[in-house]
Amino acid sequence: MGNDYDRIIKENIEAVILPLMEKLTGLPQPKKLENIPDELQLTLERKPDFSRIATESESKRYLLHIEFQVADESNMVLRMQTYRALFQEIYRLPVEQFVFYLGQKAPKMVSRIADLIPGDKNNFSFSLVNTQQYDYQSLINSRIPEEIIFAIVGDFKNEQPEKIVNDILKRLLQISPDKKKLQRYIQQLLVLSKLRNLEAETLKQTEAMPIEFDISKDVVYQKGKLEAKKTMITEMLKDGSLPLEKIAAYASVTVDEVVAIQQEITNTK
Repeated sequence: MGNDYDRIIKENIEAVILPLMEKLTGLPQPKKLENIPDELQLTLERKPDFSRIATESESKRYLLHIEFQVADESNMVLRMQTYRALFQEIYRLPVEQFVFYLGQKAPKMVSRIADLIPGDKNNFSFSLVNTQQYDYQSLINSRIPEEIIFAIVGDFKNEQPEKIVNDILKRLLQISPDKKKLQRYIQQLLVLSKLRNLEAETLKQTEAMPIEFDISKDVVYQKGKLEAKKTMITEMLKDGSLPLEKIAAYASVTVDEVVAIQQEITNTK
């Protein structure tokens, strides 16, 4: 997972994971979660995205393990099997494993060993959760800001993306009166919006919001703004109806910057 997405997951995971798990997987919320070391060291070193010992009742304890994937990794089932073996050797507990897929295209990764290695008698499998299959509205209706921003990777139900972005921002405004916290959630939304090619739209609506806060110096904001401009310039160049000077004026950049992007497009063909 890219560093930006990984950072957002780690910042929000504790606040969002329990209600999100029940909502997207049907797994009952455990009464208690116990921290365990992030790194698993036996014959190799692994660092899972999220792993906790969950207590559901006096008689039911298990290890909850979740990975968040943007890339559609063909060998994910082998990595998850390795995690399970390490967890079981160390903790001697049942293991519940989930992969939350956040990518834009439908995942092709298999979740059963037998589907990757035909004829193998190992019946190992994990649960694959494709966030695109879940109604964005159920996430927007949450009262947890960290959960609301994940609506950007849900199922839009034939709604226009512009409306989805607007609904998310309005909901964040409703339940996040603290300006600093709101600023952080919007910065995170800007990063996640890239997963659906909505960074330009999110940036545009953010700048038009009826609230003043300074995110102009934020690295994520600047990165998003530059990428949004690059997307706009790329589309105008592909259209081919505007001279470079006009494109530069519309995007508030220099002609040299437009030429540089034009060369990038040419080199990738």
